[in-house]
Amino acid sequence: MASRLTKYLTENGYINTSVQKDGIPGVSGCLEHATMIWEAIQRAKSKKLNLDVIWLDLANTYVSVPHEMIQLALRMYHVPQVIQVMLDDYFSGFRMRFSTNNYTNNWINLEVGIAIGFTIFPILFVMAMEVILKAAEGSAGPANLGGGCSMSPLKTFIDDTIIICSKEDETRRMLTRLHDLMSWCRMEFKPKKSRSLSIRRGKVVETTTFTVAEQQIPTVSQEPVKSLGRWYDPSMKDTKRGAETLELASESLLAINKCGHQGKFKIWCLQFMLIPKLLWPLIVYDICSSTVEAIEAKINKYTRKWLGVPPGLSDVAM
Repeated sequence: MASRLTKYLTENGYINTSVQKDGIPGVSGCLEHATMIWEAIQRAKSKKLNLDVIWLDLANTYVSVPHEMIQLALRMYHVPQVIQVMLDDYFSGFRMRFSTNNYTNNWINLEVGIAIGFTIFPILFVMAMEVILKAAEGSAGPANLGGGCSMSPLKTFIDDTIIICSKEDETRRMLTRLHDLMSWCRMEFKPKKSRSLSIRRGKVVETTTFTVAEQQIPTVSQEPVKSLGRWYDPSMKDTKRGAETLELASESLLAINKCGHQGKFKIWCLQFMLIPKLLWPLIVYDICSSTVEAIEAKINKYTRKWLGVPPGLSDVAM
């Protein structure tokens, strides 16, 4: 059912994959979204443009989606009635009650949340979010990135919603609209885990602040944020990330070397644990070649030691 529902929604154009890609098989999302947001920030800085970026974190993603919202999405996207009835029967069977040492309340119907591990959950969550995003997208126009380039003012990936606008009034209007929509469907954003970034004429400013749920959103200058695997700080540069990646490689190699495993098992730790961990920052961040070569040299040094190969063996042979 999950695969057929996904196919039905994508083939009929009900899901805008340029805005949200989570839950859609075969559509890249995390890396692409992170790259697009970073590129928008860098273009605004280089071309001396105005840009507001707000990272919003949805509270209790997996358990906060109301069942009525899912049913509304199923009706809006003309999902066959038999599927609607089947899902309605499934959700209507959830009940809960609380018990203490002295008291146990009556059973009550559970009206929010989807069971974690339920295979159809991702596409149902995407459908519910698409309804909200469609209702909010008219609050602001595309962000101007200069040179005739523009970007949709909304980007989402699971519980991470990002607002990107060129005008401050549009940013505030979009933020208010999203908050109203979330309140309407009994969901909410977490202001303390959200972040904002304001660029004016190519420079990061701290005077512009935004609020959601009557609470101020911290700026990246106050508290840097990690979104979709990438860190954002006031400098908006990747200079520190190269040193951090090199330090991570050094500490991890030393930890593997100190473990009591045989050489071939240390190689397995390197291959299946450390290498994947190092690949992500090397893909996401702009790290200079000298740092990459230093990481490679450290890996080769320990690999030679663990395999016990002759000192004269070339790197090509390794």
